[in-house]
Amino acid sequence: MGNQKGNKKEKVISKSWLTRITRLSDIIFATSMTMLLLAIDLPEVKTIGSNKELLTALSKQLPILGIFLSTFVLLAVYWLKHTTTTRLMKGADTLYMWLDLILLAFVALLPFSNGLATAFPDYFISISVYGINVFIIGSCSFFAWRHASKNNLLLKEEMDKKEAEEISSESWMEPVIAIISIITGYFYIDYAQLPFILVPIIYGLQTKWKEKKNRAR
Repeated sequence: MGNQKGNKKEKVISKSWLTRITRLSDIIFATSMTMLLLAIDLPEVKTIGSNKELLTALSKQLPILGIFLSTFVLLAVYWLKHTTTTRLMKGADTLYMWLDLILLAFVALLPFSNGLATAFPDYFISISVYGINVFIIGSCSFFAWRHASKNNLLLKEEMDKKEAEEISSESWMEPVIAIISIITGYFYIDYAQLPFILVPIIYGLQTKWKEKKNRAR
């Protein structure tokens, strides 16, 4: 009976599944980061007759460039977090695969949400779509890690419950910021994207705090 249970567990938790989903995530993250550039338009040659006109046209692209950079950094942080958690895992099961695939589906959708936000920056709907997209990615990341770390189910080594909870709580940074962005956009649409500036700042502080904590050990 014990061997049968063990064999059953081996069939459910697959190292090759984890390897494949990790490779797929790298491809989707890289593709999404590249596709963000499609939202940036070059000025039309016919409308430019001097350096001053070119500078004026480029200055109009600054808000779009700001959204591009914030989204690129957001994707970079998500990718770094995804890489960090998968390195702690020994394999994946069916539930983890589906949660991660849903996460990647919305990562692939983010260039569209980004393009919508850049094309219609003054519309609350476009800002909401972007924020909801970010919220879903973060939520899937949270639930995927919770499943993987529950009773150390998919982890290589046993992890302290407190440490696993810390990683879980960090997953809510981007969704919370997305909610703040949506609320801000409802009242002050021009400042809706500003909360996302906090993403690299908070992530950097969290990383430094972890490094200090590891050195103290």
